[in-house]
Order: sequence, then structure tokens, then C-alpha cells
Amino acid sequence: MRALLLVGIMLCFTGCGVIAHGTSQKILCTTTPAGALVKMADGTACTTPCSVTLKRKQDDVLTIERKGYETMTLPVHSVLSKSSAGNILLPGGLVCWGIDVASGGAYKLVPEHIDIELKPAGEEEP
Repeated sequence: MRALLLVGIMLCFTGCGVIAHGTSQKILCTTTPAGALVKMADGTACTTPCSVTLKRKQDDVLTIERKGYETMTLPVHSVLSKSSAGNILLPGGLVCWGIDVASGGAYKLVPEHIDIELKPAGEEEP
């Protein structure tokens, strides 16, 4: 009985969203052609195809560049996850929800996947 009570208390103080998917999110980045450099706002980078790991609680901006192609800038937005609202219905759920909002576990990033076709530099739009 004590073990069950202890688990219940731990769940209330860690937040359900933090347990389910953490405070950061991986976003898969692919480009056509592959081999583009994806830079995050903090200066870290990877070469496509790759995944970037971003904090769920904050917006970010990805810059995609490759020699001979136009540079693209894409916003990544932090939005409140619909599933996080379900925490309020659980016993102690308001506390869980508050922890999730404060830690970032209540959010998700959109878009969840980036697939970009790069335009050759100097190409006019029709």
C-alpha cells in the first residue's frame, strides 16, 4: 500500500507530460537535395538528413543553407499540447499540469518534421 501511495505522490510532482515525452523534442530535417546545413538559433548545426533536438517550451528558428541554393529560414513554434489538458482530470492533475507547463512537458513543437525542396540560387518564381 505504501509503495502505491509513493508512486502516486511521485507522479504528481513530476508531471505527466514530462514523464511521457520529456522537455525536448527531436525534429527530423530532410532536404532535396540532401547535404544542406541546418543551423539552430543557438548555433548548433547538422547536415541533412538529420534530426535536431529543441526545447519544447520555446520557439526556435532553423536556417537551411547549401552552396548554390537559396537560404531558407523556418520558424518552429512551441504550442500547448492538447493532451496536456487531460492532466487536469487526474487526481492531483492541476499540480501535474502546472509542473508540465513550467518545465515544457505540456508543449509540442510544430512542424514536427521538415522536408524542404531547395531552390537553386537565382531561380525566379513563376
